[in-house]
Amino acid sequence: MFTYILLDCLDRMNGERTVSGVFHLLRGKKSSQTFQDAKVYGIDRYYGIYRELNRNILEEALYRLEEERAIEWIDEAKIIVTSSGKERIEKDRFSFHFSGMDYSEAIDEFQNRFMLWVQIVSNGIYNQKSYIPVVDKVPIQQWLKSLYMTRKSSLTQEAEGLYLELHKLLSVFSEKEKMMFVRRLTGGDQTGWTYNQLAEAGEDSVYNIPLYLKNIYYYLFFAASENPSSYLYELTRNLGKKETLTSSSRKSVHLYDKVNSIEEVARIRNLKTSTIEDHLVEAVLVNNDRSIHSFISPAGIIEIEEVVHRTNTKRLKVIREYLDDKYSYFQIRIVLAKIQKG
Repeated sequence: MFTYILLDCLDRMNGERTVSGVFHLLRGKKSSQTFQDAKVYGIDRYYGIYRELNRNILEEALYRLEEERAIEWIDEAKIIVTSSGKERIEKDRFSFHFSGMDYSEAIDEFQNRFMLWVQIVSNGIYNQKSYIPVVDKVPIQQWLKSLYMTRKSSLTQEAEGLYLELHKLLSVFSEKEKMMFVRRLTGGDQTGWTYNQLAEAGEDSVYNIPLYLKNIYYYLFFAASENPSSYLYELTRNLGKKETLTSSSRKSVHLYDKVNSIEEVARIRNLKTSTIEDHLVEAVLVNNDRSIHSFISPAGIIEIEEVVHRTNTKRLKVIREYLDDKYSYFQIRIVLAKIQKG
């Protein structure tokens, strides 16, 4: 699964962004560049789905793909996908439930709530009062403590309901995926397996397992959040789409709408004009209906869009040179944001 996602991201970026861009995307780095990469290249569903990813895992996967001639390095930091790699993308299709840009934080919270709730319910039934919580985040512990107080008198019913519901929901997944999911859980007389233990048991490679599990949690979250009668529904409470724009970006956009000047917003906020430009590009990526005519003429928009389609590139430098430096990098970026779905 990881290899497929990696190839898909690299193929969509088409050698225009560095490998680090993919790394930051999968880990969910909160930066303007990562956010823009996700939107402009149409890989926003992968945002933040692999927070456990490290450089060693990435480099090992890239080495293997290069050995298999699925990718080629075009310089020390950029990669293109070969025809062989493209064939693999077409062949190895997965049923993904990811929606990372909008829900990565909600899914992380839901996953932690679920794993700890299973432990709480199981230990309650086994009358185990002293144990180390599998989730050490105090806010989640406190939130589930409140839930426990309302349900402690019916833990057996809760456990039976959860079991039947999970049995039904997980039926869409393979036996391998279901086994991974169950073995990761802790409670009663069972201790959850580590990723390495799952890999050693032959479930899959250690770098694929977190992605298989995350995909399951996305599916469970969406299924439960749409069904108030679900046993899992309570664990989705107050979890939804995150605010895509950062607090700083919202402030900049709000100010710009008042003063209509990038330089003035930068002066008021004591930030660089390039930072304000980042915030304005983000605003267009989030709300594609937002007008950009105060930054560039309608003719300029058409001219840049034609070059993008003619050259089949989103590389700012290439587009700017093609147009003889007629437009600024900011103008090109904001047009790319506007046509992101084109």
